[in-house]
Amino acid sequence: MKKFWASVMVACMLVICAGAFADEAAKLKSVDQLKTERLAAQRGTVGQFIAEDLLGDKKASLLTTYEKYVDAVASLRQGKVRAIVMDEMPAKRFLTSVEGLAIMDEALSEENYAIGFRKGNSKLVEAVNKALAEIKADGTLNAIFEKYLNGDYTSIDPATIDFNKDAKGGKLVVGTEAGFAPYELKVGSSYIGIDVEMCAAIAKKLDRQLVIENMNFDALPMAVSTNKVDMICAGITVTDERKENMDFSDNYVVGAKQVALVRADDYEK
Repeated sequence: MKKFWASVMVACMLVICAGAFADEAAKLKSVDQLKTERLAAQRGTVGQFIAEDLLGDKKASLLTTYEKYVDAVASLRQGKVRAIVMDEMPAKRFLTSVEGLAIMDEALSEENYAIGFRKGNSKLVEAVNKALAEIKADGTLNAIFEKYLNGDYTSIDPATIDFNKDAKGGKLVVGTEAGFAPYELKVGSSYIGIDVEMCAAIAKKLDRQLVIENMNFDALPMAVSTNKVDMICAGITVTDERKENMDFSDNYVVGAKQVALVRADDYEK
């Protein structure tokens, strides 16, 4: 009988150890593992394109796209997806506001952000590039980045942002997707963020009033191509494919990263 129970205990220990090793092996350690996992991304973003490339011919069954990052994060927390492919800065913001998340160390890509325009709208592109160069040179743009990247931007009052109301040059209508903090974020009925304050500074240089039109990210290209808005600014990555359908300003962010946001208990560095 003693031998029987000893055998049972050994078998149980082996099962427990095997389970522990299986759990250890199952944790995410490398972005290469994402090629066979259920992934999420925001619809129409470079994150979606990267996720599709990772998954290859399995993208139809393994990739889920969402209109808003918050919905993708909810899906991740519920275990419906294994990772979200997204921009690094919004991912970092979720780390501070949602418990139990982590960013994998390996970046999936590096990219540049610019403002998008209707194809052939060279007059506005030139005017914006001139204004952009001026706010870079006089330190305005750097101060905006410092404000949002190194300070508590959640307490910023939208009323402190100068939208250059009643400007003589008319309105500058900018399309954005206000779920991409710290670049754009809706607060009450108004907006704050790096892109918002940068566009406000540009509008002031052009003697125009900034007007923000908030919409889904994947609707932005059509909005600018059909003149619903004058330009679009929402952390938009410059790609060859997008250049075929719209023009871009000079870059205002160089080397932004796409990362994988995962559950902290599912990731081993």
